[in-house]
Amino acid sequence: MTLLAIRHLGKSFGGVRAVRDVSFTVEAGETVALIGPNGAGKTTCFNLVGGQLSPDAGEIHLDGQAITGLSPQRIWRLGIARTFQMATIFGSLTVRENLQAVLISKHRRFLGVLRPARRHFTGEADALLARVGLADQADRPAHLLAYGDLKRVELAMALATEPRLLLMDEPTAGVSRGEREALMKLIIETARDGETGVLFTEHDMDAVFNHAGRIIVLHRGDLLADADPATVRADARVREVYLGSSQPVGKTGEGTDALDPRA
Repeated sequence: MTLLAIRHLGKSFGGVRAVRDVSFTVEAGETVALIGPNGAGKTTCFNLVGGQLSPDAGEIHLDGQAITGLSPQRIWRLGIARTFQMATIFGSLTVRENLQAVLISKHRRFLGVLRPARRHFTGEADALLARVGLADQADRPAHLLAYGDLKRVELAMALATEPRLLLMDEPTAGVSRGEREALMKLIIETARDGETGVLFTEHDMDAVFNHAGRIIVLHRGDLLADADPATVRADARVREVYLGSSQPVGKTGEGTDALDPRA
């Protein structure tokens, strides 16, 4: 089932065409990577889907419903959750309280003086923390967590909204190499179990080629490739964009990092 459909999307800033006639889809339960060198248009695409920007041309549909140009709040309510390159949490709250804050907002609960916020949705918050492997950290102040655990908290906060689509901006950024594999597996398993679509950007090409079911490549605002990892790996045009070479990228662990423009 097509969850997200983007058709002929365009966005310019002055004379710079950041996104030009881009079309692609994301299916329910599918994990899709959106990659490209700096300036390719990845962030602009994310901001168009998330409502931070309005397109100059094209349409965006979520589960068949037009969301083009809607506000970020409205899009969030319709089922698109977003995580950012830098984990965005409330450091002064406990881990559980971060989840409770999202749940209170989702359910539009109005709080009174007789029942503090920390008493709302305790069971739901703890269940989400168990899903991401942080049940034992519920009462810990969030600012004391290791960065990899902060990324897990942010994922749990996104899942608290019961999203149909997760937009994830570099989910492994700042996470140690040893933790990246576990975090990506968690994201994919969670998406598959809930039939949630995942669209993510990532500079770590091992994470991309190991875990994406499909890869979309942007270059200077144009869609360069949209295919399975093996096809993208062998695409001479993709190689030229990243390395100035037509040689195919090796199998996972044998050169995929070379596709990283920051490498």
